[in-house]
Amino acid sequence: MTSRVEEIDARIAPDDVLSRFAAIEHRTWHEQAPGEPLRTTDEVIAFYRHQPTTHASCHWLADGGMAALYVHGPTAAFVNVSVVPELRRRGMGRALLERTLERARDLGVRALHAHHSTRAGAAFAARHGFRDGQRVVRSLLDLPAAELPPPAPPDGWTLVTWLGRVPDEHLASFVTARAAMDDAPSADDLEFPTWTAATVRASEESLALRNRELRVTVAIRPDGEIGAFTELRVSRGSTLGFTDDTGTIAAHRRQGLARAVKLESLRRLRDDHPEITVVTTSNAEENTAMRRVNERAGFRPSAVETTATLDLSVSYPS
Repeated sequence: MTSRVEEIDARIAPDDVLSRFAAIEHRTWHEQAPGEPLRTTDEVIAFYRHQPTTHASCHWLADGGMAALYVHGPTAAFVNVSVVPELRRRGMGRALLERTLERARDLGVRALHAHHSTRAGAAFAARHGFRDGQRVVRSLLDLPAAELPPPAPPDGWTLVTWLGRVPDEHLASFVTARAAMDDAPSADDLEFPTWTAATVRASEESLALRNRELRVTVAIRPDGEIGAFTELRVSRGSTLGFTDDTGTIAAHRRQGLARAVKLESLRRLRDDHPEITVVTTSNAEENTAMRRVNERAGFRPSAVETTATLDLSVSYPS
């Protein structure tokens, strides 16, 4: 089978074209995110159309399949290839992957990462030269039923939540706190560019354009130093909330700050958005400290994804 693959400029593509991405996602969602509510078609359209301007975003469609490539840096590049179940093993996935590999090389990518959580996905990755690496645990929280005690931050720390935008006066401290993610467990050959004030603002703008509410909860001192933070995101009309990053700067770890910001964030989310039924988060399997924080809040594992990496300095297998 020869699959016709069309590159899509998601920034300007009509809604009916981008809705095809949603249709494919809905057919494969049970494999990608078991137990999580589907993203609505409008939410998927907004996601593809309004990616942050700080990284390269490329998209392709076939009849029943799609691919997306996101390049943050030479070793921080990610590919997602999805084909509806009844059209697999006919060459469509290969055709989509070949287009992404061609573009990735053009963009100077040295290490390309993907995720799989099924036998079929693992076999596809191995067949095309990807090497399995870090395992990532996806976990879900039943928010209405969760037991979330009032947080108890250490003396000298106050918990504050910002919606939509980090205040200008706290932006520099937030960027510094975000660097706590630099030593979080990550896949081999994966190095994200360091966050900057411009990166934060670009992310905020992208989320606003997607009708997705950014919720940042921090532990902060009177002098403005931020010791820990967590981000939650909620799309308008969705019943799903998801955690982006949670981090504590090295000098303030093992004091309970991560648990405090996590509990405060979840309690505020439940108060502000009673329609949210599920919150999702992901952690490296070896990140036992953060997984313990999440488990104490009520998160339970729902799936395990494996990060698979393709070294683009070697030849693509035929």
